[in-house]
Amino acid sequence: MSSSYEKFQNIIDQRVLPVATKFGSNKAIQAISGGLMYTLPLTLGASLFSILSNFPIPSVNAWIHNVGLSEHFNALLGGTLNIIGLLIAFSIPYSYTKLLNKSSSNPLMAAFISTAAFITLMPQHIIAGEEAIPALSYDYLGSSGMFVAIILGLLIARVYVNLSQKKKLLIRMPEGVPPMVSQSFEPLVVAIIILTGIVFIRIGLSYTPVENIFNLVQVVIGDPITKIGSSVPALILITIIANGLFFFGIHPNAINSALVPILMNMALANVEAYQTGAELPFKDIMIVNSFLNNDAVGSTLSLLIAILIFGKSKRYRSFAKVSIVPNVFNINEPVIFGLPIMLNPILLIPFLLSTGITAIIGYIGTISGFISHYDPTIAIGMASIWTVPKFISSFFIMGWQGLVLRLISMVIMVAVYLPFVKVLDRQDGLEEKNSQNM
Repeated sequence: MSSSYEKFQNIIDQRVLPVATKFGSNKAIQAISGGLMYTLPLTLGASLFSILSNFPIPSVNAWIHNVGLSEHFNALLGGTLNIIGLLIAFSIPYSYTKLLNKSSSNPLMAAFISTAAFITLMPQHIIAGEEAIPALSYDYLGSSGMFVAIILGLLIARVYVNLSQKKKLLIRMPEGVPPMVSQSFEPLVVAIIILTGIVFIRIGLSYTPVENIFNLVQVVIGDPITKIGSSVPALILITIIANGLFFFGIHPNAINSALVPILMNMALANVEAYQTGAELPFKDIMIVNSFLNNDAVGSTLSLLIAILIFGKSKRYRSFAKVSIVPNVFNINEPVIFGLPIMLNPILLIPFLLSTGITAIIGYIGTISGFISHYDPTIAIGMASIWTVPKFISSFFIMGWQGLVLRLISMVIMVAVYLPFVKVLDRQDGLEEKNSQNM
């Protein structure tokens, strides 16, 4: 067993780590990682209020709602997690421009132009009945707009830096003009050129069926995947693909939301059968769906447990300590964007494997008859309070068997993540050594 483990560890060290190191040294990747890290204090802080806003104890949750606190907690979420796309539309080009390190390029200006472009490409009205109200939708400002924000931020930063190197495009103010005024006017022509291009993109897309760049992403990526089907293998495949897209910054909600009507129809069919005492028609697939992401997307609670038990890196251990509580309540953004998992090739393999492994465990549990009980009415009720920890909801929906299988899945995923955690430890040690030698 130990020799097999050592061989697997050597494969990771010799093949995965060099690729990861080369991948991580790319400035665009560093900019994305750095831009996401800037948002960590906001996402981690907001996640605590997200737990309060959707408290997993119904009586406490009702009290919070009745006294009006949930409105204020949700307002904080609206200013942080729900506008994560807007935040990184600013932070990523800022980070990228700094990394490109051109003296004539102002990182703040690149960030401002990118943010303005992101909002410009967005629909500026929300339809309420028959009336169009001037407003911006969280559908585009939040996680669903992240992919657009990342690509736009990188492109605009690169174009801004390139144009800023052309002295003819810069407005030079006379000597004696305060530096703040001079720096503000200097990139005026560059900003106008970039924003003009953005307007033409908006106009061009408005004449197409997709209408805007956000719908284009959904049509190109989301819609084809959801047409694959709703069988157990298809559900697992779709979720693996969705999680893979999450790795590149495309939130899985873009795909998972299209599956909601299919899964809801299955859930309601199960409820009808349950009420008449008939056999549940979609019991197996709903149990598999429950185990697809054993404890948040990518079974990241298992990753944090592996870091806390076996990890040696102070940086990763400190992060795991502060992010494990939100993760228990299914709040995953701090881990995805803060550790990060996103664009971290070392963690890509276990992140994708986790979905298939835990889904197969759930499938074996149901077809073998180990999970003999499944209450679809409680399942629908628990789904409405999404912050209920998975091991608690499993107990009420599937009995002690569901809880045992959930814990087994967690232990297996800790073992799967362990060799990759060791690689992260060594990589962090090398980074600390290099920084000390500089």
